[in-house]
Amino acid sequence: MSGGMGITQTPTKSGIPVYQGTSKDIQLLQGGCLLNTTGLTAGATIPAGTPVVYDETTRVASILHNATAHANAASNAVNYQVLKGHSLIVGDYLASGAVGGKAYAITAIDTSNSGYDVLTVGTTIGAVTAGDLLFASTAEGATASALPAINGLTYDEIIVSSNISLSVVIRGTVYARRVPWSAAIEALSGLKHFIYSKSY
Repeated sequence: MSGGMGITQTPTKSGIPVYQGTSKDIQLLQGGCLLNTTGLTAGATIPAGTPVVYDETTRVASILHNATAHANAASNAVNYQVLKGHSLIVGDYLASGAVGGKAYAITAIDTSNSGYDVLTVGTTIGAVTAGDLLFASTAEGATASALPAINGLTYDEIIVSSNISLSVVIRGTVYARRVPWSAAIEALSGLKHFIYSKSY
């Protein structure tokens, strides 16, 4: 989609632009990758701009499992309400906030409510505020939360299915308000070749 002043905007399938710039400003990993669907639900939508970890040798990409808190949770909570459409699964080490915090395994996920899912952990990860971002840590413990080696973002929306490929952006400018995990990824990951535009 072309805008004024020679700007090209890359929309999601829903039509909302995610990336800014002309085609030469958005660098894709050559050849694309196969999506690792382990733990993902067939038919689920992965938004454009979702953080991924790709292996350039195997050509397989895994998305960062994450969720958005639906409601506040107390400091001793073991049940956390999250918005529908998250990618967390039983066995993931649930964490929130900055790395180096609490991370404990999800033991159950209740999807019976139409408005949100409930994640249960054996040990609390502490207080959470509605709108906070939760993620699957690579380690478990009281001060162990850590992000994987995120090295790209999905180029467009993906509908999960077997043997589906995806394009991975490795350099570009994104609308920070329109991509999952923008603020936390910008601050905590090794994505040095992305600019997070604060414009609408």
